[in-house]
Amino acid sequence: MNNVRIAVVQFHITHLDSQINFQRIEAFIRKAKEEQAAVIVFPEDCITGSIFGDLTRLDTTHAVRNAFQTLAIKYAIDIVTGSCMEGTPEGNFNTSYYIDAKGIVLSTYRKNHLYPSEHRFLQPGTEVPVFETAYGRAGIVICWDMLFPEIFQRMKHQGVQIIYCPSYWYKEIAESMAEHNLCSEEQQVDALCIVRALETNAILVYCNAAGTALFPNGTKDTLIGHSQIIMPVLDIVNKLSYNQEGMFVQDIDLQLLEESAKIYHQ
Repeated sequence: MNNVRIAVVQFHITHLDSQINFQRIEAFIRKAKEEQAAVIVFPEDCITGSIFGDLTRLDTTHAVRNAFQTLAIKYAIDIVTGSCMEGTPEGNFNTSYYIDAKGIVLSTYRKNHLYPSEHRFLQPGTEVPVFETAYGRAGIVICWDMLFPEIFQRMKHQGVQIIYCPSYWYKEIAESMAEHNLCSEEQQVDALCIVRALETNAILVYCNAAGTALFPNGTKDTLIGHSQIIMPVLDIVNKLSYNQEGMFVQDIDLQLLEESAKIYHQ
C-alpha cells in the first residue's frame, strides 16, 4: 500500500501512573481511529515516564506489550507503542514494539544508544530490525539513537521506508550554556529529523512527549515536544512546534520516496 494515514501523539505522561496513562492512551487511539488513522505512534516512556534507576518499575511480565495488543485488536489499528523499561533474563532494556491491527507483534526494538544516565541500569540493544507492515517497510529507533547515523545506514541497507522514533527529549541545558542558546535542543532535534530522513531516503516520524519531565530523585526538566513527520523533498509535512499535549494525523504517500531516490541517491 502506497498511502498511509499516521497519527502522532505528543503525550503528556502522568509520572509513574500506568493506569491513568493507559486510559488516556486508549482515548487517543479512539480519536485517531475516528479520524481514520491506520497507524498511531506514542512517545518513549509513555506508560510510566522516567524511572531512572527504579528497577521495581521494570516490566518483567510483558504487561505493557499485552495491553497494547489488546488495544490494537479492539480498534483495528497499528500501534508503535512508544517504549517501556523491560526486565528480561538477558538484561534490562528500553523497548518499543510495533503491533499490527490484528494484535501481532511485528517487531521488538531495544534502544541501541542509551542516554548516559540509562547506562546505570539498562543494557543497549544490538539489533536494528526492518520489517514488513501493511504500510511499507518500517524500522524503529528511540530518542538518543537519533545522534548516531550508523543505525540509520543499517536500516537504509535493509530497504526501510518509514522510521518511527518515540522520544522523551528534554532541555537539560547547563546554566553555563543557557546564556548562549536556550533553544539548542529544539534546533538539534529539528536538524536531526531532516538529515536522517534525507540520508536514508525514508519518512521519519518523530514522536516526543509533552510538558514536564519528572524524575525519581525529585528533579524535573522541560520536554521540548517538536513531534513531526519529515519526508524527503517535502521536508516537514506536519509538526507540533510547541511542547504541550496534542495529536496530528497526516497522510503519507510512499511513492514520493521513488522520486526522491532519483534526486538524492542516484
